[in-house]
Amino acid sequence: MRLLKEPLLHFAVIGGLIFAVHGAVDKGSKAGPATQTVRITTTDADWLREMWARQWQRPPTDEELTRLLTDHLTEEVLAREARALELDVGDTIVRRRLAQKMAFLLDDTIRLAEPTEAELRALYETRPDLVRTQPRVSFTQVYFRRGSDDQVRATLAALSDDAAVPDEMGDSLVLGDTFADQDEQALTNLFGASFAKAVLALPVDRWSGPIQSSYGLHIVKVTALSPVEARPFEVVRGRLEEEWRRERQERARSDRLGALFGKYQVSVDPAVRRWVRVPGEDPGGRP
Repeated sequence: MRLLKEPLLHFAVIGGLIFAVHGAVDKGSKAGPATQTVRITTTDADWLREMWARQWQRPPTDEELTRLLTDHLTEEVLAREARALELDVGDTIVRRRLAQKMAFLLDDTIRLAEPTEAELRALYETRPDLVRTQPRVSFTQVYFRRGSDDQVRATLAALSDDAAVPDEMGDSLVLGDTFADQDEQALTNLFGASFAKAVLALPVDRWSGPIQSSYGLHIVKVTALSPVEARPFEVVRGRLEEEWRRERQERARSDRLGALFGKYQVSVDPAVRRWVRVPGEDPGGRP
């Protein structure tokens, strides 16, 4: 029993344990790092077949599929090595691509139920932009490449609402002088947004102006204007369903992003804080 109390024995036992642990660790380090597994699955092969078929409008041959899978395997090994060497750190293109893939993954995991009749009816009542027809206008115009407002107004005063426009009046416009059944977007594309809004607000069968466009000044007489009407529910049902899904998906994506941001402590320099909107915060900047 006295032997168990000897300090020398205690020292020898502790030393032996340290030696044994060191030997085990050293043996493990000499064995090299654990081998990582790179798997090529039938899902990978199916995905590569699909990508090939989309591009070439036919399935790949056996030789082509072999090359695709070999390239995919090589790419995976190189990508893993690049990440191990932290070559992706600070690379804007890589970061953007990874963020894009993560966004696609989030969208794929979002499952939306079908809208109910009541939800679609509520959307029909509260979203007139989805329901109403677009106003369409027909008009004729006199174009002035140059000239002051006073000159154009003098020309306007000389025009009769019932008479034809003299050929020598105004300048030539490559787009023409008469336009039929144009909606706001079409007019915006041709003349600019302010011109489109102004023309749609003009009275019918009267010369009005001058109106500024991206080309110059115009005197315009609206000859026909279709009224805005609410289309029947069944006619716009498909569009209502699309909008319902878009709204729900946007809300679900926002919720998922808010949950992801909750995992990180976001620090923004005060000088730029007012321009930064962090998902999960209210507009006042509070989580």
